[in-house]
Amino acid sequence: MRSKITTVVVLCVVFVGIIASNGSASVRFDGLTWYHTENPELLKINEDGQLVWLAPMISTQLTVKLPEMNLTRVGDAAEVVYMLKLEGVKTGVPATDPTLLSGTGDLRVGLFDSNGVGHIDRDKTGYKNDKWQSYLGYCARICPCLPVDIEREHSDAIPGKFMKRSNKMGDDVRKSLVQTAGPYTRSRDLSGFGLELGKFSRLILRIERKAENTLEFSVTLNGITYIYVDDEPKLQPKKIDALAIYYPNPKKYTSITLAGCCFSCKPISADKNPRTYISGKSKNKPEPVK
Repeated sequence: MRSKITTVVVLCVVFVGIIASNGSASVRFDGLTWYHTENPELLKINEDGQLVWLAPMISTQLTVKLPEMNLTRVGDAAEVVYMLKLEGVKTGVPATDPTLLSGTGDLRVGLFDSNGVGHIDRDKTGYKNDKWQSYLGYCARICPCLPVDIEREHSDAIPGKFMKRSNKMGDDVRKSLVQTAGPYTRSRDLSGFGLELGKFSRLILRIERKAENTLEFSVTLNGITYIYVDDEPKLQPKKIDALAIYYPNPKKYTSITLAGCCFSCKPISADKNPRTYISGKSKNKPEPVK
């Protein structure tokens, strides 16, 4: 029988515990239950009440059910805000150095509409699950520690990319939320964020309905914002109630830390306006929004 844990919020820090269920241990952070697809022992709460993803490995993912945020009316917005810190090793090798360009995103983050099929409720599910086949939403493949103006030199080295879920129902690739490009249709390139290893910065994931048939998905980190505009109403999410963070490549990150609170207390407002870029149709670097 699942035990209930009471969380206490003090100065915007959430002190959390571990819930035991069916022999697996999920982690409570910000009043939410976070699941690790492979090894829940690598997901910890440190002495400051922060969520720490230790020794991230290829093809591992964090998944969390969010409070439902509606997107049906113009002006509706779904937003997730945490402080993010990445620890890592500069190896000087593009394949493993977090500050050098290779691969298609060091992290893949997505906001999703569960679309009536529910949520996972345990760890060790792997990065594919039948429930996720019908999910709607968006994914951003990001390289937090790459320079802002970096551009790719060949097709296998992309600083980042926005993607929208497609409707290939039943296709095995749709069981993955963010691992493969197969479940996605339209995409746009984005560049780096210039975040230094070992430093916290506010990460903002936001989807806002700008018009009846238009949604904007934006990612802000280190004072830099990239925007993806979706003006095709087909398969647009009607709400957001799930978040996934996936680790795809062998970059030498030693830990990924989330701090603060978004749902269990009022988040701290930004102290400066971010520089904003919008992802265009070309493969070039994004143009600043005027």
